[in-house]
Amino acid sequence: MIDCDEEKKRHVASVGYVAPDALRAARALLGLTQPQLAASVGMCRKSVAACESGFGATLKLTAALRNYYHRAGIEFVGTFDQNTGTMRGSGACWKLRDVFTSFAPSLPHDVNFSAARALLGFTESYVAKKSFLTSRQVGNLERGGASTRKSHDDLRDFYVGKGVEFLSFRSGRVSYIGLGVRLACLEIPLLPHHWANRESSWDRANANVVSAFRGGFSTH
Repeated sequence: MIDCDEEKKRHVASVGYVAPDALRAARALLGLTQPQLAASVGMCRKSVAACESGFGATLKLTAALRNYYHRAGIEFVGTFDQNTGTMRGSGACWKLRDVFTSFAPSLPHDVNFSAARALLGFTESYVAKKSFLTSRQVGNLERGGASTRKSHDDLRDFYVGKGVEFLSFRSGRVSYIGLGVRLACLEIPLLPHHWANRESSWDRANANVVSAFRGGFSTH
């Protein structure tokens, strides 16, 4: 007798299932709203919301979103665990070959805070409260607005503490370009040429300048 649950798990794995959290992160990487994504894919906003929440979504709808993101230059990471029926180490990132093409918007130096928030399914106000920042600070950091080194580090530390890994590509000896995010999972190795939670030379250089500036006014 065939176990229906086991059969469903095998089918989900075979069609390339994408977890809701990874779908949310992918949309954030493209900088799209649910209505904008729905119009681009050719489905209603409620269908997009269902896929991103995991409630009421079908494999056909999920596959349509996955194929759309694939064409847009985004790939999904993670491994489907057939024993638990869940994704481990799920996330989304730009394909290396598409990083420098017109597909990708202006990429961050090493992090993408909006994708991290989408991955976790948090609201901007919740993140602000828990990271001890203002909503304006969080918004500026997500959109590349005015910010301080401290607010950047506080927000980055908040997400890392929540189990987010910022994926990046090593573009030089000490330079990294942000690619995306995933949920940390020691058992699931990173994709080739991917680095996790690495700080870019740009950020380090700014930190060194600030430290040197402050050091010049220190008293002993």
